[in-house]
Amino acid sequence: MFKFLIINPNSSKGVTDNLETILPKVPGTELIFYTAPAGAPKEITGVETSIESEKYVLEDIKAKKLADEVDGFLVCCYSDHPLIYSLSKLTPDKPVLGIMQATLLYSLLNPTFKLFILTSTSEWEPLLDDGIQNFLGTSEFPHTKFFPTLGLNISVLDLALLTDTIVPVVKEILSRLDYAGCNCILLGCAGLSGADKVIERETGVKCVDSVRIGVEFLNALARNNTY
Repeated sequence: MFKFLIINPNSSKGVTDNLETILPKVPGTELIFYTAPAGAPKEITGVETSIESEKYVLEDIKAKKLADEVDGFLVCCYSDHPLIYSLSKLTPDKPVLGIMQATLLYSLLNPTFKLFILTSTSEWEPLLDDGIQNFLGTSEFPHTKFFPTLGLNISVLDLALLTDTIVPVVKEILSRLDYAGCNCILLGCAGLSGADKVIERETGVKCVDSVRIGVEFLNALARNNTY
């Protein structure tokens, strides 16, 4: 039985509650849900709040000795979050995965995908496009595989409540000439978890739930004793 810490690195428990509700049970796996302590940002909006949340969460995990109780970690902020790196240093023998990295891995496994990241707000657009380049180790944006990231301009705290609002925006994006040929959408925010099936049904385009695919990859890493 593997135990994984599913980390919401902001202090908004509603986001964690949504993840706990929508994530399916995985045989042989126990998911332990964690919310950043009071004092951490309620919403992560960019580099500054990412660094702030990493400080609070890492100190809390150390103080509670949570790393001793689990077999791996999923950082549920869709970004190149610094907690991924600090947790990897703290627990070099255990897998640590970010949900952005999980979706990018998944996208690369299918050579027919032409896709984009759908995120919460436009502030994330350049940061996530840079994250794609950093993950792939390239100095240029990979236009043959990805369309540029697009934000919904909806707070992460409201995403789970506004699925009906999201679908028309996605339909408009898919109708644009500069996004012609898109056949996959990466849901680029933990707050979008659970919206994949609705968007797929209404648009006919494959959607990847970042938290669900993250749990699957984390299981694979633990099973194969990669670390």
